[in-house]
Amino acid sequence: MKKLNIKYKIAIAFFTIVWVVLLTKIFVLTVKSHQYFEQLAQRNMTKKEVLVPARGQILDRNGEPLAINELGFSISLQPLLKNDVLNDQIKLIQGFFPSINTENIIKTYKKQNSIYNHSPIKVVDYISYVDMQKIYPQIIQNKNILIQPATKRLYPNNLAASHIIGYVGSSDENDILKDPVSKYTGIIGKTGLEKEYNSFLQGQIGYKVVAVNAFNQELEVLEESKPETQNDLILSIDMKLQQIADKEFEGKTGSVIVMDVHTGEILVAGSYPEYNLNDFVGGISYKKWNTLREDIYNPLLNRFVNALYPPGSVVKMGVGLALLEYAGINENTKIDTPGYIEVGGRKFRDWKADGHGKTDLVKALRESVDVYFYKLSQNAGMTNIANVLRELGFGEKTGVDIPNEFLGIVPDPEWKMKRYGKVWYTGDTIVTSIGQGAFLVTPMQIARYTALLASGKLPTPHFAKTFGKEDYQSEPKDVLSDFQKSKLPVLQKGMYEACSTMGGTAYWRTRGAKVKIACKTGTAQVVQISQEIKIRIKESDLEYFHRSHGWITGFVPYKNPKYAITILLEHGQSGGRGGPILVKMANALYDNGYLK
Repeated sequence: MKKLNIKYKIAIAFFTIVWVVLLTKIFVLTVKSHQYFEQLAQRNMTKKEVLVPARGQILDRNGEPLAINELGFSISLQPLLKNDVLNDQIKLIQGFFPSINTENIIKTYKKQNSIYNHSPIKVVDYISYVDMQKIYPQIIQNKNILIQPATKRLYPNNLAASHIIGYVGSSDENDILKDPVSKYTGIIGKTGLEKEYNSFLQGQIGYKVVAVNAFNQELEVLEESKPETQNDLILSIDMKLQQIADKEFEGKTGSVIVMDVHTGEILVAGSYPEYNLNDFVGGISYKKWNTLREDIYNPLLNRFVNALYPPGSVVKMGVGLALLEYAGINENTKIDTPGYIEVGGRKFRDWKADGHGKTDLVKALRESVDVYFYKLSQNAGMTNIANVLRELGFGEKTGVDIPNEFLGIVPDPEWKMKRYGKVWYTGDTIVTSIGQGAFLVTPMQIARYTALLASGKLPTPHFAKTFGKEDYQSEPKDVLSDFQKSKLPVLQKGMYEACSTMGGTAYWRTRGAKVKIACKTGTAQVVQISQEIKIRIKESDLEYFHRSHGWITGFVPYKNPKYAITILLEHGQSGGRGGPILVKMANALYDNGYLK
């Protein structure tokens, strides 16, 4: 009897434990997990779609379109198509559009197709409106093919301002990691302003939450946030002036910049030769890419910020400012300037074989007297000269809103020792004083330096004028000492006489200007010429790539300057050859109401 009681108790305990476990499990499933399964059910009933805004347009200051979106259509296929049905649809699409690559369609479809995907798969990104219009009534009846509106980036001017605008391309995995929005837009800025302002131009994505049934059909919109559309970029560029510059540079290699000396707004910036931006939209062909890459004149190179050149004599105003401060002279001090000086057994020759006689600073600028700078730079010392040149913006980025701007080089004894482990010689100072040797600049640096000489302040060059409804904000830097500011009129006078008086290096090539121009020419050698050679071969007789670069930079008008104009003629033989282009651009400013 006792044994039966024990067995009975054990059985009761066992059944009690089982029922407790079952009741606990039921409680967890029905009460505790209710919220989780409710959320899961909610996800099965709704779908969130990303709404992608159209990429912002790029316009010039007058509303001229530089980058727009061309309206067209995309083609998508329904998911989960059987192979025979898929092949039939692809053959149908190819019949309508023979140029489409069917291998890419198959690859794209199979990559995105799965039992979990119930959304149409985009297999053709863009078909033009004109091409689609012809067959739209036929293809729209096919239940397996979905036609939707799409846009494609278009550059209406093809080549014009190509190095400013840049281009877009398909976003890859690296792009998406850096910019997650590009996953939804499918494109991203690759160069130029398209890259610099990509985040602004692509806008902010929106979303839409919709109720769907078991067949993924939309029932109603539950929530919606519209994408950002205030994403047009207005530039300071004036395409009328840009096209004048383009015409002047036909058949030439080089760069031109027109900049407001006070605000840094850039009205013109050309790098020549240029290239067709539309070739890169949707992917450039190997043939076109190789043609561009192998072109000896390198049309892909952005010369105004991504190329370095010896500045030649256009830096003589900056060096002259250093001489006034550190060489123990003033602007009226006259020194003898023969045809050459001899230092360390080496002759350093002036461009004028018989010299210039007695010379002060204004004459040295007007006639570009090399020996004046040879002599006095030794008194000032290269460290002092280099420090002044850096204050004027050399050896640093200008801050222009274009990617990958180059720094340039302002050489001095410390730089040479660090770079080459060698000491600095007097000859290094002499050649650097006239913008040769290791001294390297970009055209944008020369333009900003010219603006400083004209206005007394160092502006930040920029292409953007208006972002949506906001204006570009930039304050020029006050980098000059009171002493340096007091000497600007002397430098400006020397530049004015270089363009406007007999004996000036640009006098004969700057006739016909409608406003008074102040300028300075520079001829920068690319091949070292022995100073022992007394009679040099003519530049025109040299091989093209051995010819000197020609610089001319100036500002207009001479009194109350408003615009800096900088011109570089790659292998242009001499700076004076840019004089007619300088006049053309100055007159264009006058004719278009920028100058009175």
